[in-house]
Amino acid sequence: MAFSSNSFTQFLRESALFSALPDEDLPAIADGLVEVELPAGEILFEEGEEVDGVFLVETGKLVGFDQEQHFNHSYQRGDVLGLATRNLANQRQETIQAQTNSRVWFFSGANLQHLCEDRPAFAETLTVLANSQIMLRRVHMPWLEADERVSLIARKHPVFLLFALIPPLLTFAASLLALNFVQAENAMAALVGMVIAFLICATWLLWNINNWANDYYLVTSKRMVWVEKVSGFYESRQEAPLATLISVGVKTTQLGALLGYSDVIVRTFIGDIRFERVAHAKTIGKLIESYWSKSKHVDLELDAREIRKALREKFGKSPEEVTSKELEEEYGIDSEMPYAEIGFFEWLFSDFLKVRYEAGGSITYRKHWIILLRKLLLAFTGLLLTLAFIIAMLTRNITGLDYSMALPLGLFLLLVFGAVMIYQYVDWRNDVFQLTPNQVIDLDRKPFGRESRRAAPLENILSIEYERRGIIPMLFNYGTVYISVGNTQLTFNNVHQPSKVQQDIFSRIGTHTQEKEDRQTAQERDRIAQWFKVFQEESRDLLASQDVTSPLNPPPG
Repeated sequence: MAFSSNSFTQFLRESALFSALPDEDLPAIADGLVEVELPAGEILFEEGEEVDGVFLVETGKLVGFDQEQHFNHSYQRGDVLGLATRNLANQRQETIQAQTNSRVWFFSGANLQHLCEDRPAFAETLTVLANSQIMLRRVHMPWLEADERVSLIARKHPVFLLFALIPPLLTFAASLLALNFVQAENAMAALVGMVIAFLICATWLLWNINNWANDYYLVTSKRMVWVEKVSGFYESRQEAPLATLISVGVKTTQLGALLGYSDVIVRTFIGDIRFERVAHAKTIGKLIESYWSKSKHVDLELDAREIRKALREKFGKSPEEVTSKELEEEYGIDSEMPYAEIGFFEWLFSDFLKVRYEAGGSITYRKHWIILLRKLLLAFTGLLLTLAFIIAMLTRNITGLDYSMALPLGLFLLLVFGAVMIYQYVDWRNDVFQLTPNQVIDLDRKPFGRESRRAAPLENILSIEYERRGIIPMLFNYGTVYISVGNTQLTFNNVHQPSKVQQDIFSRIGTHTQEKEDRQTAQERDRIAQWFKVFQEESRDLLASQDVTSPLNPPPG
């Protein structure tokens, strides 16, 4: 039986599993939980075991593996284990092992069933979380960071899949009806037409199914994301850090109320992210609010350990060597060596045709090389025609022209077109986008001309999204990344692998924010330790000057 103290009730209130329940229900739920202590390395349950309930993580860290020992997910405070399905007769979908000393609470299947019957809102939450975990195992998301955990994932209501299936099915039925009249005149033509209609409609059907499956919304431990794809034509991923959330609302139309779907509107500092036409919209809204609150939770146990460590160091009990890396993180010391001077041609071709490269802690992106080819096409065509003209003049295949005048003209045009190609390459090379440890930079330099530079600190970025629009960008995998900073927007245009660029930016934001928070926390701990040290010194001096014995150690007798 779980204790029902205020701290434990607060822990249950933070859990997404109980986000739809009123506070007065939580003490009764706490009484139905069974405590399970897990030392590091111990298995909680294994894949294939019968599902008899769920587990709620209070402290520690656990990891999940599949049968091939492939890492699936990590679980921490507030996460629910064993929610792969609501059908408690099914089997566990993964093996859970404690990575650190952990405490989890077991909620039996009987209690779950009883609570679902008494509280429909809880049953709906359980359904959303279970469906989310099932979907999570089917959707491949390589752009997630290594330490990023997906909390919730959802698609549009299945009724929109049905709407997408109707047009190709009706078209095929109409084709069969039309070919039925042709069959009387030409059976072979009708058969060929039927095969062609089947192939076209089947392709159309599969394309619509794939498009419905490729649109989804998710909430991770760091951000909210809306992924939208139209196979072969369009791809977009709009996201915003979880910390930028302001409010969550639900919008329902009359048709949506009839069919069971609504829009979840997540308002952030920069705008709205809409979870459009999803089932269980109110429950999803409450879950998003729960994850938002959880993201602001401070790990008090970890903070206490760090404070204790700082105090011991301040009093000289456990001095530790400060490394150069720690100094760089603490004081922002840049250990980057200055660039060596290089020649013009070495500078020009040092990163020839590279669309992404790293140097000195910064990542530099250029527009896709197909943009360069488009710039070079006209000059390159002129260069080839000029070469053909010069060769024809040298081989006397062209008559009627003054050789002494035509050949120098051809050589002059050759130089002009070559110079234009070099100019276009330098112009393409100088139009770069940079991601440094502290900021994003949009740099555009014209050869022998103007220079434009726009920059924004990483901490001011509110949202990041990208899109690939059109067959050519989809085929060659390039597009535009939009970075919202306050009321302005930076755009990385026509960059290769825009999803990778978006991932790089988000990763740098997370790293930069974490380093900044770590420095502030370390300074606060050091300040607290300094207070205790000064207090101890002042107390000792005061007692010594007044020759007063501390009441904690009264004299004998």
